[in-house]
Amino acid sequence: MAFVADTLSTLSGRNDSATRTLSPGTFAALLLGAAALLWSGNFFVGRIMAGTLPPATLSLARWSLAFLLLLPFTGRELIARADVVRRHWPLLLACGVLNIAVFTVLIYAGLAHTSLINGSLIGSCAPIVVGILGWLILRDGTSRRQRLALGISTAGVALIVLRGDFSHLSGLALNTGDLLLFLGICAFGLYAVLLKRFPCPLSPAAALTASIPFGLVALAPFGVMEMADGTLGLAHPGAWHTALLSVAYVASLPTLGFVLWARGASVLGPARAGQFLQLMPVFGSGLAIGLLGEVPQLYHGIGLALVAGGLALRDRAMPEPAERS
Repeated sequence: MAFVADTLSTLSGRNDSATRTLSPGTFAALLLGAAALLWSGNFFVGRIMAGTLPPATLSLARWSLAFLLLLPFTGRELIARADVVRRHWPLLLACGVLNIAVFTVLIYAGLAHTSLINGSLIGSCAPIVVGILGWLILRDGTSRRQRLALGISTAGVALIVLRGDFSHLSGLALNTGDLLLFLGICAFGLYAVLLKRFPCPLSPAAALTASIPFGLVALAPFGVMEMADGTLGLAHPGAWHTALLSVAYVASLPTLGFVLWARGASVLGPARAGQFLQLMPVFGSGLAIGLLGEVPQLYHGIGLALVAGGLALRDRAMPEPAERS
């Protein structure tokens, strides 16, 4: 826990002592790579918990515990900057609903109906979605090369969602889990665009903490309905132990990933930070093949190559942002 405490204290207090032995860019890259690994673990837990904890219940348990874990590190800042929280409550409300409630529930619901490999590959398309929404909502300018890159990456995502068979499109025989995952990524993309349009002056950890209660309020009715419907799969031996360990993991380390990501993106910029999401299919596929016995298909490789190629082409066309310490 000492590492977690040191990291959260650094990110909450804007103390850059952790970067004294590393360049800002190298330190940011490590943070972004760690975030991608932790989020891949979150997808893994969501997949194995599909028959035990329904999505809203898992999300409610995760973010309730995450709030309790974050509060000791961020409470002082939230109290000291209560006026900032009051002024920005609409933004925090939107972030809580989109990120804490909608995104998390759709990801867990989607993973209950598709493979971890598919989930990880679809998750890596977040930069594409952010780019499209940024163009539609913020009217971010795009060059011809960037539009071509977007088209290539989108083709890769479509290939994965259609599972390599375009006849699914004509018959609308699309996998429910893949669609739910893609909708979840769209919610995350809208959350990212919202933060770009209305940046929050709070530290990343404090802003996340302040948004959690709004998300919990949105989640609560759905979690109560799931528990009332008797959809919890905790009757078989060892289920409670596995569920508690899973909730403890997703509440702590993937939640820390949001803070690591925010810090890394603040140094390298959102475009370069988005490239690190390409590590999620690598981590996720390793977990899926090594621990779940999933078998990768040819369309997985082709789809990933198209997504990665499109992202590389897009980022080549963009000027490198200056590093900030």
